[in-house]
Amino acid sequence: MLSKYLPAKRLLEFIDQEAVYPRKKLISFSAISGITNGLLLGVINHGAGMVGEFSAAGYLQFYYLMLFAALLSLLIYTKRYTLEKAAVLVEEVLYKVRIRIADKIRHTELSFVEATGHSEIYNSLAQDTVQISQSATVVFASIQAAIMLIFTMVYVAWLTLTGFMLTVTAIGLGAWVFMLKRERIMNDLQSATEQEIHFFDALNDTLSGFKEIKLNRIKSHDLFEHQDQIATDVKTLKSRAGINSVFVMMFSEIFFYILIATILFIWPFFNGTDPGTIIKLTASILFIMGPLNLLFGSFPLFIKADVAVNNLRELEQKVDTASQGFQLGEPPEHKPFTFERIHFQDVRFQYVDKEGAAQFKVGPVNLDLRFGETVFIVGGNGSGKSTLLKLLTGLYYPVSGEITINGELLDQDLYADYRELFAIVFTDFHLFDRLYGIQDIDSSKVNALIKEMGLAGKTRFKNGAFTNTALSTGQRKRLAYINTVLEDKQIYIFDELAADQDPGFRKRFYEVLLPGLKEQGKTIIAVTHDDKYFATADRVLKMDEGQLSENGVKGN
Repeated sequence: MLSKYLPAKRLLEFIDQEAVYPRKKLISFSAISGITNGLLLGVINHGAGMVGEFSAAGYLQFYYLMLFAALLSLLIYTKRYTLEKAAVLVEEVLYKVRIRIADKIRHTELSFVEATGHSEIYNSLAQDTVQISQSATVVFASIQAAIMLIFTMVYVAWLTLTGFMLTVTAIGLGAWVFMLKRERIMNDLQSATEQEIHFFDALNDTLSGFKEIKLNRIKSHDLFEHQDQIATDVKTLKSRAGINSVFVMMFSEIFFYILIATILFIWPFFNGTDPGTIIKLTASILFIMGPLNLLFGSFPLFIKADVAVNNLRELEQKVDTASQGFQLGEPPEHKPFTFERIHFQDVRFQYVDKEGAAQFKVGPVNLDLRFGETVFIVGGNGSGKSTLLKLLTGLYYPVSGEITINGELLDQDLYADYRELFAIVFTDFHLFDRLYGIQDIDSSKVNALIKEMGLAGKTRFKNGAFTNTALSTGQRKRLAYINTVLEDKQIYIFDELAADQDPGFRKRFYEVLLPGLKEQGKTIIAVTHDDKYFATADRVLKMDEGQLSENGVKGN
């Protein structure tokens, strides 16, 4: 029952579950370090108590000096080993967990990434792992301090049982105050973490929508007010957690000073205890105040670490839950398709909100896509074009209906191979500065394409990367086109790629580039509004309120 109140409980469990390490040796060295620290107190106290005998028997002085030196050497060795091993151990654990979650994320579904948002993922894999890293060494140092405290208390009990009971009472009261405050501190820090995710979302709105807010002062003001409110909530929650943490630390420290005053000034008046015992007891209490201050002073850090561990666990659990029923990792067998025909039969899809209520719907969609076709898709904003592309490329799964590839029903075991048919430039594409996934890259070929796309002088391909990607929107689309065609896939999809282009390149795109890809045996799907070039397509399809139909325009 009390285990839930232990400081850094989740962090210690997290390390123990994830780490591969010499557990027995680490525990033994931690225990030896704590015991040695406690023994040093006994040596110091007894050495101080025999000062008068040193002049008569010099060998005692040498004996205690050698004993002190041996214990100090053992303490330095075991403490250094434990803390260094702990530092390396925690970084290995964080590497393992961070890479594992990152790997799961890349194998999960687009719908999960869209629903979760980037801020929560960034917060867990960046900020929370940093918090754990910063806390780990302190945690292990505190474990050593706790062990030292236990053995020091054994020494205090040997000196005087009454003093022992008084000291235990003081420590117990400090622990009781901590347990009273712990839940509130943890809840405040957890809530602050959630608010920080919202703050990152709002900050992303500022960066992504910078042009828009520069043109609209009222919008800029409202967005800033929203950020300010979130930041205020974070400040309030963290301040309250900090005040409660300070209360715990100050209560413990003040109570120990009161304890020392009681032992020095009140206890002898009623008990008549030997002054030597009082001095040794006072020295012992002063000796343990350092470890106690470390323990109580680190409680806020421990709680933050536990919250960070909880956030990491929750993120991984969300990824696992979202991936239930779907294949994680690489497919057991690679089954490449030679594309001939993709057929949609009454395919439906719908978006749902967080409460599970249905939102926008697409379908039923019936579609035949054949090898070597050039198909244009038209439709207004919000008509469902992007959703159709995500269904077609296997990024979304239909809620009903069937998709077949070359007459074979497309089930979830085939999706990983099915997606390999496509190379796509989305309207909200991400431009990679390196050609990931492309082997044996011919730099001269890439630079020739850069020149062909009218980007010579704007960027170059050098040392496996583009030298500049800070280009205009149209230029970035051309660079994304280069990335895409170099993948050499069977089906190319271009979502409004000709938009933001000058008339000369737009004409070249429809009359030279697309026919050139078709001559290479590629199948092409282009989302476009350029009706001037509809004749270059074999078919023109129209999306309207989630429904797909022939547009009635035929090309060649």
